[in-house]
Amino acid sequence: MELKIIFSDYFQISSSTLEKYGALDICLSSDLPLFIDPFLLFASEKPEYQTLHDKIVAHLVGLKNIAIDKTTSTNLQLFQFPEREQNWLGLCKYGNKGKGLGPVFARNIINAFNGFYANFGDETISSKSHIEKLTLVGKGIGRDFISDFTTNLILEYLLEYTETFAKQHLQPNQTKTFSVRCRFDSNFKTWMPRDFVLPYFYLEDGDFIILTPLDILTKDDAFICNSDLHASFRKIANSLENSTLRDAINDYFRKLLPTSPKKDDIDHAITATINKFPEILDYYIRIKESEKDQAHAVSAEKRAEIVKEFVPAVRAFCDSIIAAGSDFFTIKPDSYTEALKRAIYLKEVIENNDGYRIFYHNGKTASEETIQRIFRLTWFLSPYDVNSEVNNGRGPADYKVSYGGSDSTIVEFKLARSSSLEKNLQNQTEIYKKASKAISDIKVVLCYTVTEIAKVKKILKKITGDDAIPENIIIIDATPKKSASKV
Repeated sequence: MELKIIFSDYFQISSSTLEKYGALDICLSSDLPLFIDPFLLFASEKPEYQTLHDKIVAHLVGLKNIAIDKTTSTNLQLFQFPEREQNWLGLCKYGNKGKGLGPVFARNIINAFNGFYANFGDETISSKSHIEKLTLVGKGIGRDFISDFTTNLILEYLLEYTETFAKQHLQPNQTKTFSVRCRFDSNFKTWMPRDFVLPYFYLEDGDFIILTPLDILTKDDAFICNSDLHASFRKIANSLENSTLRDAINDYFRKLLPTSPKKDDIDHAITATINKFPEILDYYIRIKESEKDQAHAVSAEKRAEIVKEFVPAVRAFCDSIIAAGSDFFTIKPDSYTEALKRAIYLKEVIENNDGYRIFYHNGKTASEETIQRIFRLTWFLSPYDVNSEVNNGRGPADYKVSYGGSDSTIVEFKLARSSSLEKNLQNQTEIYKKASKAISDIKVVLCYTVTEIAKVKKILKKITGDDAIPENIIIIDATPKKSASKV
């Protein structure tokens, strides 16, 4: 079986073609952990990006005017934005389905426009308004939230960007015309459809695919974000030129802190102070605007970790590993056996077929996330339900593999160097002592050194009282190997 899940491989074009065009070579089996950062549009020297940023702000100002209009009832649908899974960006380690911004977000943003964010679009401290401002107060509003929001508001541009590439570099049989709602009509207050010629999956009802420019993507938090605001709070407060305001903010903040404050106490005090003095947000944004020259350099370094580590690893895995595992696609309904078989196969490839190479890049070793995503590829086209970060009552697990409602297996991954390894294994002691196929948990531990392998075996012996390694504990030796000619 020939398996092609990187965009350039799937459409049989050179990855350098995408690179020259400036687009990300996406993975078509699971999201890449990259996100659109709207600040990169603002900080860009490209006129089209600056225009996009202005368009985003203008749309939000329009929504604010609708939200504060008391003469008519507010249409909640206008404030909801579906997740655009076709760009294959986000946090999903399996597939590309996300939650999007639904009615809870809609109600919150309407209330915010009528309260805390009433001055959005009318700021005088920062040079421009920024969409990220709406995410700075409150937890749980992160990079995927901002990215989803931005993707919806620049969708028409992304579709045009993809269509241009498709017409220049793809064959007619690799594209199809799709009608996509992407242009907002301010008169009718609705999203209007446009036709685009786009790449798509070669299926009768195959969905279209969206390409994204690399230079608007980042790996971690957006340049303007809640965590950075909290980290910069004291710097912002102490840098205020207005001494009266500066002293008022610092005094209010200090009064909220207990004698020996913990991180949660500090975070609570910062949030309360911002609620009391909302202009802090605009001063913070002004500081970030002054640092805009750093934004692209920082984001380029972060996304290189994914582009240079994960994408080549996926390609290498597909080329030399998945093709040899065609028996994975003729399976029996036993989630434990199948999950164990895939974990053992992963171990075999890494240890004996040079698979370890995919975990090394520029002298650095890969993270847990890389092996988790590589493991997910072994389930490509499988009828099993493979879900990530599920909670089975013992805390969130990396994967839950299910076949029907009564057959499920938990698979977790750990790096041997993890400081929490022993605790993680210890919590499953009773399960590890059992060596039957009724076990519903599998642990995979990746070791980069001989010392780490010894460490894991020592921990297991301490837990089980036996030198034998339980069937459901898979220790993978990812140490660099000598070539056969030198052994």
